[in-house]
Amino acid sequence: MTIHSPEVLERTVDQVRALIRSGHYAAAAERLRELHPADRAEVVLRLPEDEREDLVAHLDVETAAELFEELDEEIAADLADDIHPERLADILDEMEPDDAADLLGDLPPELVQTLLDEMEEAAEVEPLLQYPDETAGGLMTTAFVALQQDATADDVIAFLRALKQQDADEDVDLPFYLFVIDDQQRLVGVVDLRELVAAPPHTRIGDLMDPQVIAVDAWTDQEEVARVMKKYDLAAVPVVDDQRRLVGVVTYDDIMHVLEEEAGEDFLHMGGVESEPLAEKPYWEQRLWEIFRSRFPWLLLLFVAGSYTGSVLRMFDAELRKVISLSIFIPLIIGTGGNVGSQTVATVIRALVLKEVRPRDALRAWWREVRVAVLLGVAIGALGFVRAALWGVDPHVAWAVSLTIFAVILWASTVATFIPLVASAVGIDPTHISGPLMSTLIDGTGLMIYFLIARAVIPEL
Repeated sequence: MTIHSPEVLERTVDQVRALIRSGHYAAAAERLRELHPADRAEVVLRLPEDEREDLVAHLDVETAAELFEELDEEIAADLADDIHPERLADILDEMEPDDAADLLGDLPPELVQTLLDEMEEAAEVEPLLQYPDETAGGLMTTAFVALQQDATADDVIAFLRALKQQDADEDVDLPFYLFVIDDQQRLVGVVDLRELVAAPPHTRIGDLMDPQVIAVDAWTDQEEVARVMKKYDLAAVPVVDDQRRLVGVVTYDDIMHVLEEEAGEDFLHMGGVESEPLAEKPYWEQRLWEIFRSRFPWLLLLFVAGSYTGSVLRMFDAELRKVISLSIFIPLIIGTGGNVGSQTVATVIRALVLKEVRPRDALRAWWREVRVAVLLGVAIGALGFVRAALWGVDPHVAWAVSLTIFAVILWASTVATFIPLVASAVGIDPTHISGPLMSTLIDGTGLMIYFLIARAVIPEL
C-alpha cells in the first residue's frame, strides 16, 4: 500500500464525504479499503460522527476489524455500540486478541457477555479481560508461538512455513522470538528466529534455546514493561503467571502505544492539565466540557497559590515605596526562579521515570543539582548586577538584585529537586508536580528572599 501525504489524505476525506452525502456508501467503503489501516483511521477521525457511523456500517468485516485496531479505544467503542452484536462479534474475531480485549473492556458488561457467546475466538480473548489495561496482561496478545524442547529445528521451520501459508489472503506475522515451554506450559527458554534458520535440521530446540529468558509478570505495570523492553533491547517480552506459565506476549508495537500515551499524560501534567480523559483522545475529539474540567482545578489551585505572591508584595509595600527601583526587577527575579525550577523538576522527573534516580537518592540528587545551581547563580547573578548597573540604579540595589538571583536559583533548585522525589516516595505521580505549580510556589518565596536581602543590603531600608 502507498503511504499518503497529509494533502492526499485531506483530498481523500473530501472524496469519502462526498460519496457518503450522495448515498454511495459502497463506493466510500471501497475508497477507504484502498488505504493503509493507519490512514483509514485518520480519514475516519476527520468525518463527522453521523457520517463516520454510516461508513463503518458499510465496511466489510476484515476492513472494519483493521480500522478498529487503529482507532482510539473510546472512539472504537462508540462506533461498536451502533453495530449489531452478531456482526460485531465477527469483527472482534478478525481483530488481534489484545485489541479485541481492549475494545470489549470499553463496552457495557451485558453486551460483552453477548459478544463472547457469539465469538468463535472467545477463548483467546476472554483470559485477557481479567487484567487492567495498564498492566502487561492488559497489553499482551495470546497469539504467539510456543515450542516444546523436544522439537527439532526442521520441524519448527516447517511449522512456521505452514503457518505463513495457511491462508494466502491472511497477513501472518512471524515472530522474531520463539518461546520454549515445558509440559506444564512453564517458560523455560527462548530461540532467536535467525539462530533457528541457521541451525542444523535435527538440532533439538532444547539444545538451541537460551534458558536465560527475560519475562514479566502479568500484573506488571505497563511503564515497567516498557522500561524492561528498552533496557534489554527486546522486540517482544513474554508474560507469565505466578507459576511462570506462559500466558501471552507483549510486542514492540504495543509498547510504542504505551510510551506515546504515557508521554502525552506527562506533558499534560507538566502543563497543569489533568490527563483524564484527554490523553487518549485526539485533539478534535475532545469535548469543550472535558477540556474545561481538566484545566479548571489546576488553574484554581494556581490562582490561590498566585495570591500568595500578592500578599508578599503587600507585606513589603513600605520598602517598595521607599525604593521604587526595586519593583523594576521583580519580573526578572520571579522569572529566573520559575525557569530554574521548571528546568530542575523536568530533569529530576525524567530521571525518576527512567529509574536513574530513586527517592532514597534525594540528598545525592540535591547535592548534584545545588552545585549546578551555584554555577548558574554566579553567572546569572553577575549578569543581573551588570543589567542593574546599566539601568542606572543605586549600586546597593544592583547588589541586592545580584545576590537575590544567586539565592533564588539555589532555592528553586532545592525545591524542584526534593518535591518530585518526596512525591514519588509517598506514591504520588511526580509529573503532577507540574511546571506551573512549581513556578507559582517559587515566585512568592523568591520575592520574600528578594525583599529580605534588600533590607539587609540597602541602607535606607
